[in-house]
Amino acid sequence: MMKNITTTASAFLCSKVRVNTAYAWTSDVHSYIAEKALELLTIEKKLRPAAFYKDWHEEIKLGAVQPDKTGDIDEGPGMHYYSCMNAKGKELDESNGFYRNRLGDFAPSARTLFRANYTSAVSLYKSGMTKESMIYLGRAIHFVSDMGCTPHVANMTNGIKASNVHNAFEKQIKNSYTGFKADSFDKRLTKYYEKADPGEAFNKLIKYAGKFVDTILHLDPRAFDDTAKNTIPVTEQHVMAVLLKFFNDCNSDSGNFICNDKMYTFKNEATGLLLTTTAKTISVDEADKDKDQKLKVKLSETGTFGLRAISGGYINKKCNGYDYLKIDGKAAQFRAEALGNRRFVISTEESNFKKYLTAKGSKLTVASYEPDNHYMIWVLS
Repeated sequence: MMKNITTTASAFLCSKVRVNTAYAWTSDVHSYIAEKALELLTIEKKLRPAAFYKDWHEEIKLGAVQPDKTGDIDEGPGMHYYSCMNAKGKELDESNGFYRNRLGDFAPSARTLFRANYTSAVSLYKSGMTKESMIYLGRAIHFVSDMGCTPHVANMTNGIKASNVHNAFEKQIKNSYTGFKADSFDKRLTKYYEKADPGEAFNKLIKYAGKFVDTILHLDPRAFDDTAKNTIPVTEQHVMAVLLKFFNDCNSDSGNFICNDKMYTFKNEATGLLLTTTAKTISVDEADKDKDQKLKVKLSETGTFGLRAISGGYINKKCNGYDYLKIDGKAAQFRAEALGNRRFVISTEESNFKKYLTAKGSKLTVASYEPDNHYMIWVLS
């Protein structure tokens, strides 16, 4: 899996960086994991889900390799990591069950990018864009696969030297991955993936993959293969659990999606105040039936969306006014991540989807993601 990473003097802070090409799972491995998880549905006699996906295998596999492409919305330094330990196997701190990416940020990480792509996938399906939804399901699966890759749960950066563990591991597995697949499904995973945000399942997966850090540190190709022999089948089972989850979510009304052309109120979880629009301003205010407190979602084929006020203007990229679009004009885009019970965090295009809409008094602002910050959680109804 190709990724740009920064080579820094510090694991977290640097003002001038040199960008290298990095690998986690290669595209072939990502595609293979998705394919074997789809096959596992049939092996486990999950006939209805298997039939649901029967005509969409290629779209899912296409999505599974997209996030590593240069210029992709989710391609960038440190973003595909969700790390529970450092490169020497020392456990890292978490906050309320949430770990950070390689750069020390809570988002974007493999976990939050799963949420964003998975929410897009369900939203696209519910909006009648089935082909696009399957591609975005594949994209979500990509990040589950990353969370099953030992270097990506242990903050291992890549380098060109033969002694670089990340590089040596991935080169070896590129040649041996087809020998590793799951023969059965751990049914205990199902309950973890029933949750809107299956963070507990992801934490179990990264800690399992992290168990093999000491194994791969010695650059032994046999140890690399032994690690992949254990981690790839487990990852395939987690991906199958995601496939079951998506099937269920698409055939129920969990509320953990947004629909194109639907009007929503956006209620801040911490304050109870609603997004409110006037002819010129956007604010957060008390519920009032005489005020404009609904916004129309305009969902794109890429799973992002514009927000249209009743006046006809779209919330602009600064979230402080409106754009009135001309023919072929494009609204500022937003991205939702479902947390459950119609609760979402919403990132902004202006921040490259790295910061989230946040209530600050009566104002709407943006901030870096914090798992415990309820001022950036919005209840849609």
